[in-house]
Order: sequence, then structure tokens, then C-alpha cells
Amino acid sequence: MAASYLRPRKENQRGRHYWVVRLGKKFTATKAEKRYFRTRKAANEFIKQAEKAKSRLGEEAFQMPLELRAEALACARMLKPSGASLTEAVSFFLKARPQEKEQRRLDGLKDEFLRSRRAMNCRPRTLSMYQSHFRIICAEFGDVALEDLHRADIENWLEESGWAPRTKKNYLTSFATLLNFGVKREYVANNPVAQIDPPILEETEPIVLSVEQVKRLLMASKERDQKLTAAIAIALFAGLRRSEICALDWSEVDLRNLRILVSSRKAKTRKARYTGISANLHAWLSQWSTNTGTVAGASSVDVFGERLRKIAGIAEISPWPRNALRHTFASHYFSRTKDEAKTAAELGNSPSVLFRHYRALVSPEETEAFWQITPDSVDEG
Repeated sequence: MAASYLRPRKENQRGRHYWVVRLGKKFTATKAEKRYFRTRKAANEFIKQAEKAKSRLGEEAFQMPLELRAEALACARMLKPSGASLTEAVSFFLKARPQEKEQRRLDGLKDEFLRSRRAMNCRPRTLSMYQSHFRIICAEFGDVALEDLHRADIENWLEESGWAPRTKKNYLTSFATLLNFGVKREYVANNPVAQIDPPILEETEPIVLSVEQVKRLLMASKERDQKLTAAIAIALFAGLRRSEICALDWSEVDLRNLRILVSSRKAKTRKARYTGISANLHAWLSQWSTNTGTVAGASSVDVFGERLRKIAGIAEISPWPRNALRHTFASHYFSRTKDEAKTAAELGNSPSVLFRHYRALVSPEETEAFWQITPDSVDEG
């Protein structure tokens, strides 16, 4: 470092001696400054610090407003007992201060939620449902920050949708699940959807197919979509869900021991179960079974539904009752066994769910005729 041209000089002020340091305009690039010290050592230390400041900050070191200088001096005095400098104190504050949270939007939360569900091995059918619901939800609220989602806005959106009560309830459930995920991740403080009362759904008695409708449906399937016949028969006479039927492989259909394996991987409840093969179902499966491949010929529940509705139309069953095949099985199985626990076990449900959603009253005569429906009886017709 070049030798300093700054030198303290001694002055007498009112009978007292001081050491004076003058920082000229050439040094500060602004106005000259003069500082007084009681000792030469203190004056030299000031010169040393001034030169360091100019070396580090340039001329800006001498452009500090008077108010800021006063604040810096006060802070330096407060720090003196700790031995810390102003620079150290500011660095500590910047590291320790709470960081401002990133503002998250619903679109981003949706993507993170779906990734987490895939990692959790969520079923493809459930993922597909979430994606479908979130596509509609995010079309309205996707670019909204989570903190800016309000109950009134969501209620207005639902009110203007024109959807049926069940559809509104389904969207509310998916929306609430998504925002609960955000609350758990501490991205948002509360879930406004949780404050919305879901629509009240009218409880309706399950609709079952008549014996004649069952025969017409199976006949239409035999004539127009033979690969669907065994799947329809399994749904009618063994009560498997659509998703379970679409995932079912012929290797899991045991005609010798009269049972069908619904593995835990394929069951909706993730609990494996066996369901029995009745005598009339055995007749249907013996005629249509193969050694390998899927029973339904397609793994997509939506494709299965489209094919089924087409066959139902040919069989003149319109409108198609919701979940009609499973309702029909549950009603006739319970009518034959009079055993609610056994019926619920065949369905893979609890007895309370059986009576709330699946069982309808059928006569003993209808039940007897139902379990006599075979390929031969349909052909005779």
C-alpha cells in the first residue's frame, strides 16, 4: 500500500491540545471534513480506517447522510460490549431473519399433489379421477395464490356451474383433498373448502335389473360383443366391481375350485378376497373362458362402460341404472343366503355399506329365476 499523505496535526483549542485530521475534497470527492482527537494514536487510527473505507467503498464512503452516521455510531456503541462490528451484526441479521415464503399457486400445488400420489402408489383410476377434477378446478382457480382462495368465490363457482348435486360434491371432495395437502405442507394456513357445506344428496333405493332384462343383456352381448359376455356374467353373478373386472385375468378364475381371486393389488379396498362361482356362472365361464389374458378384453374402466352401455341400448335397457350389475348381484345373493355378513364379504364391503348402497328388495321367485340364468336358458328365450 502506498504511503499515506494524511497526517494528524496538533492544535490548541481553548487551552487544550487536540490532534486534528483533515480529509480534503481530493480525498472525499465531496466536501472537506475535519475530525478532532484527544490523542495522536486515535487520530492515526481514524486515518487508517478512512483509507480502508475509501479503498473498499470508494468515494461513497464519505457520502453518508448525517442521520445514517448518527445511527451507525449508536449501533457501534451498542455492539461494543460484544466486540462485534457493524458488518458482523448486519451479516448475522441477514442470515437469521425469517425468509419470505414463496407465494404458491393452485396449479403448482396440483402438480406436487399428483407427484406425491404417484409416489404413494395411488391407483391409476384414482389418479385419473383427480386429474379430471383438477383440470376443471384449475381452469377457474389455477393461477390464484393459495392465500387468495376464498370460500365465497368457490361457492359462487359451484353455484354457477349448473352441475348436479352429486357432481358438485365430487368436485368439492377433490378440491378439499388438494388444499388439505397444501395445509399439511404448510403452504397455506387454512382450507376454505372445508368451510363449505356439501350438497345434500337424496338417498335413492338401488335399482336392480329384472330377470328378463338380465337375459336380454346377456343375449345382446353374445350376439354383438362376445368378449364382454364373461365380464358381464361375473359382474351379475359374482358381484365384482368394474375396476376389479377390468383388472381380472383368466388365470385368477379357478373353475375347478369354483372361486375367483380378487388380489389386494386389484381390489378397491386393497384387501384380497375370494368370491364364489355359482353353478350358473360356471356355465357361462366354461363357455367363454380362455387360459390367458384379461377377462374383459380391456383394462380401461371407461372403455368397459362404453361397451356396456352400447349393449344395454341394444337390450332396450334405457336409461342404464347406475351400478346396476353389482346392485343386482347383491340383492339376489342376500335374498338367497339371508346372510348379510357373507353377502358383504362377497362384495368386499361392510354390512353397513351393503344395506346403504347395494341391497334392494327382490322376491324369492325372482331370486330363484335369477340363479337359473344360463347360456341355455337365454338361448331358449
